[in-house]
Amino acid sequence: MNVESSPVIVVGGGIVGASIAWHLAREKKDVILITEAIGGVATPKSFCWLNAAGATQKFYYDFRRRSMARWAEIGKELPDLPIRWGGVLACDRTPEERQEFYERQRHWGTNIRRMQQADLAALEPQVDESQFSLVKWGLHVPEEGTIEAYAAAAKLLAHAQSLGTQVLETSVTGFLKNDEGRVSGVVTGSGNVHGSHVVLAAGLGSVSLLATENIKLPLNGQEGLLVNTAPTETQYLNTLFRLPGLHMRQTLDGHIVFGASFAGGQPGHDPQATAEDLFKQVQKAFKNGDKLNLSHYTIGVRPEPDDGYPILGSTGLEGLDVAVMHSGVTNAALVGELLAKKIVFGIDDPMLGDYRLDRFKDDAKL
Repeated sequence: MNVESSPVIVVGGGIVGASIAWHLAREKKDVILITEAIGGVATPKSFCWLNAAGATQKFYYDFRRRSMARWAEIGKELPDLPIRWGGVLACDRTPEERQEFYERQRHWGTNIRRMQQADLAALEPQVDESQFSLVKWGLHVPEEGTIEAYAAAAKLLAHAQSLGTQVLETSVTGFLKNDEGRVSGVVTGSGNVHGSHVVLAAGLGSVSLLATENIKLPLNGQEGLLVNTAPTETQYLNTLFRLPGLHMRQTLDGHIVFGASFAGGQPGHDPQATAEDLFKQVQKAFKNGDKLNLSHYTIGVRPEPDDGYPILGSTGLEGLDVAVMHSGVTNAALVGELLAKKIVFGIDDPMLGDYRLDRFKDDAKL
């Protein structure tokens, strides 16, 4: 088999796998994406916030900001991509933590400003003013946004397919290797699939797959409960809005998605009761909150690397890369671009150096 002309295999159909496949297809590379579910497992249950606020270290802040910029570029190339740059209004955390966050973000270059009660109320007129009187002041970051990640993954894959990408809906159970030990494909529930390179973007499913090669992936699952109202024609929120113990955003089709935090909250022993309690908080947060109706909740299990940072690039096996992280929604755009350049052109972007699996080298083998 001619390695150069053989397809790249991407394992995982969530937002990260879809971005990788799309970026590869744009470079006129043959791609086979293999997934058990279009849209992935974690992606449909994500809060879908595009942000740099989750970074407490400058190198990760820069990575996230660069990925947000890449999302903006992709949005211009694919105008129907469901992205909204509506900004974020942060009124959570203690005043001291808010001030520390403000100073750090401003120092790093974020377009962030303090807003007093009257300005907060003007920005979010549907929010009950008692919410603002409780917190006194908040922070507005107009450059952040949201993306309907499940729909975005489907659109990226559809466009990749129009460029020649094949999508196989089946399970992956192991890897094929050639005589030199290079990964040359995958074993699936539908038979062997051969390729020139494999990228694992299967979230928590990547753990067991790498274990078949005696490679430890330091990744754990963290549950998070998010709740949805029924869709409403009323524009309740102009921003992604963060109150203490309650983070909310309104989707492009009118649902309000909310949780105890942007990653959701602990479901507790009775998730339905937890969801109903959160919904009561949401109703109280708005002037006409009694007109909202509860729809459903989801419990997602987000992949969380041990040190909190993405794991990207080489696994130690030639021909096999990995891409796993929390904040896959924010990071997917840049991850797709950088891994495509690495695989197609051999360009190892310096930013990937902070996220290699071998940073856990003392724990890399089972």
